[in-house]
Amino acid sequence: MLKALQNFFQNNTAAEQASLDKADGMTDNAFLSLVLMTEISLADGKLSDEERQHLLHELEHEYGITDEQAENAIRKAVKTVKEAASLYEFTAQLKALAYEKRVELLESLWVVAYADDELDPYEESMLRKLADLLYIGHADYIRTKLKVMDS
Repeated sequence: MLKALQNFFQNNTAAEQASLDKADGMTDNAFLSLVLMTEISLADGKLSDEERQHLLHELEHEYGITDEQAENAIRKAVKTVKEAASLYEFTAQLKALAYEKRVELLESLWVVAYADDELDPYEESMLRKLADLLYIGHADYIRTKLKVMDS
C-alpha cells in the first residue's frame, strides 16, 4: 500500500515536495503515507509499543531501510502530526486515488489501529473522519473494519 501511495504522490509540485520533512531512506511520498498511519497511532494520545513495532516493520519491509532510519522517520512523523492543523492537509491529495486504493489505505489504517489489540474510541473516530475525507462509503468503512477484526 505504501508503494501505491508513493507512486501517486510522484505527481506533486516541487513546492509541495519541499514542504515535507523528508526522512532518511524514504521519499517524501512514502513519508506522507507514514504520517497518516502515525496520526491513527496517536489518536488515543500515545504511540503504543505494538503500534510502533507495526510501523517499524512496515517501513523496514516496504523500503528496506535500517532500523535507525525507521526510528528517525517515526520521530519525524510524530512531530509532523503534532504540528498539523488538520487532517485535510494529509488527505486532500489522496482523494484523487482510485476508490479501491483509498479503501486499501483505510484498511491499512485499521490494521494500525488494531496493532495493540485495542480499538480506542478516539482511533475509531479518527478513522471515521478519514473515511469521510477520503470519500469512502459507510459500507466499505464497516467492511474494512470487520475484515481487520477477523484477521
